[in-house]
Amino acid sequence: MPRKYSMDIRSEAAALRRRRLIDATVKVLGEVGADRLTMDMVAERADAATRTIYNYFPTRQELLSAVQAELLQAFRDTFQLEIPGTGEPAERLRQFVSVLFGMYEQQGDALATLLEFDEPDIRAQVRNMRAWRRDRLEEILRSASGTTLRLPVGQAVAFAFVMTNHVSWRVLREELALTQEQAVETTVTGIEAGLFRVSEHRTPGKATARDIK
Repeated sequence: MPRKYSMDIRSEAAALRRRRLIDATVKVLGEVGADRLTMDMVAERADAATRTIYNYFPTRQELLSAVQAELLQAFRDTFQLEIPGTGEPAERLRQFVSVLFGMYEQQGDALATLLEFDEPDIRAQVRNMRAWRRDRLEEILRSASGTTLRLPVGQAVAFAFVMTNHVSWRVLREELALTQEQAVETTVTGIEAGLFRVSEHRTPGKATARDIK
C-alpha cells in the first residue's frame, strides 16, 4: 500500500511539472512566436533545467505538438460555456459578453498563441469557435428584431461580432489598461448604443466607457 501511495504522489508531481512546462511554452510562444522559441527559453520561464524539458518532451516538435493539443482542448472547452437562454436581449447580451470575456481572461495567452500555428486542425477549431460565437450572438439579437433592434439582424450580428472578438478584448485590457469589469461594461455599452433603441438600454454600471481617462 505505501508503495502505491508513493507512486501516486510521483505521478501527480510529474503531471504538475508537465503542466508547468506547457504553460511556460504558451507564454513564450505569445512573446516570441513559434519560429523563435527555444527549449532554453521555456526552461527559464518555467524555472526548470533544460534537461527537465527533454525528459518530458524529447524534441522541440513534441513540445509544440503537446501545446497544440492543449490549446485545441481549450477551444473545445469554450463550447461548454453556459450562455443565458432567457431574459431581455440587452441583458442576455451583457451576460454573454461577461462569460466570453471571462474565458478570454483565463485563456488569453492560449488563444493568442493558437493563431501562431498554421495547422489544419487548429484552423478548423478557430472557424468553429467563430461560428459558435456568431450563432450565439444571432440567437440573442434575433429575439430583439422588429422591436428594439435598430439594424437588420445580419448587420447587428456583424457589429457585435467585431466588438466581442479576442483582439478587441486585448486592446481594451492591454493597450487601454482597463480592468476586466471595465472591458465588459465598455463593450456592452458600445453595442447597446449602436444596436438597441433607448427603451432596451439598461442602466450603465459604475465602470463604463465614461470612466476611461
